[in-house]
Formats: sequence, C-alpha cells, structure tokens
Amino acid sequence: MADDARPAEHARPTDTAALLAWTSVLDALEAAVDDAAAGDVAPTALMRQTAVLGSWTPPVVDGPIPGALVARARRISERQRAALARLTAEAGTLRRHRSALGSVRAATTAQQSAVYVDVTG
Repeated sequence: MADDARPAEHARPTDTAALLAWTSVLDALEAAVDDAAAGDVAPTALMRQTAVLGSWTPPVVDGPIPGALVARARRISERQRAALARLTAEAGTLRRHRSALGSVRAATTAQQSAVYVDVTG
C-alpha cells in the first residue's frame, strides 16, 4: 500500500476530512511541479502558475498535515527545489543569450545618422 494513503475503514471522520483537505492541497502543488518539469512555459501556463503561486495561502484545515501524507509532501518539496534550480539555470542561460544577441545586433546594424538636404542654397 502507498505510504500516503490509509484504508478508509481505519480513518476517523476528522482524520478523513484532514486527509481529503491535505490531499487536495498536495494535488494542486504537484500539478504545478508537473507543469514546470514538463517545461510548460507557454504564456497561458505561466500566467496560470503566477496566479496560483501569487494567491496561494496555506490551507485552513484542522490540525497539521496527516502523517500518512508527510512522505508525499517531502517528495513534492524536493521536486519543487529541483524545478526551481533548473528554471533558475535556464533563466540565466536566456539572459546570456539575449545579451549576446544584443551585442551582435549592435555590431551588425548600420549606424543611421541624420541626413540634411540643403533646399535653399
């Protein structure tokens, strides 16, 4: 049996409510990590993730995360750290590429200067 779920017949009603509430929270966090891991950087995906992350608040549930979900929460946390490290590295690479393109553009673009035509003389 997975370490992040208990048989329902052994769960007390309050345990079941906490388990459901925390499972929902972990599902949402895991979906965001899955998007990042899949390289889903489409503008709509980024806006959705920004909205989710910007508005995320810790869940309001009775009591701490159930022990049965702690291992899953730790795995999600590790995946978040790995995704953040990868995205940070990719952002650095993109900044360097953008800088290099700017240098090439500046070196190869013809310098334009004002041209005046004397129409009176």
